[in-house]
Amino acid sequence: MKLELNLRKHCVETELKRLYNRSLSEYFKPGSNREQLEKIIDVLKTVLENSNFSNLRGMYPELAGKSEANVILTTHGQDHVVISINGIEINPLQKA
Repeated sequence: MKLELNLRKHCVETELKRLYNRSLSEYFKPGSNREQLEKIIDVLKTVLENSNFSNLRGMYPELAGKSEANVILTTHGQDHVVISINGIEINPLQKA
């Protein structure tokens, strides 16, 4: 699964929280694709709970916001998550 992150106005943590809340809201709407939304919600929850955003923003200024960088969250299961910044992949779950 791939999720594009818009960091033009806010940081990566805020964008992930927004996507999480939007997905949660969409989940409860009639006719929603709950199976796909469950996967998105689980991955976003894992990243939000297990990432050191302060460290990520410090190491990668593009993640601090006000950035035109192409940032994509990609996952191949809940435990294999990658954030790509202009094609350079980082592991947001890696402990500093």
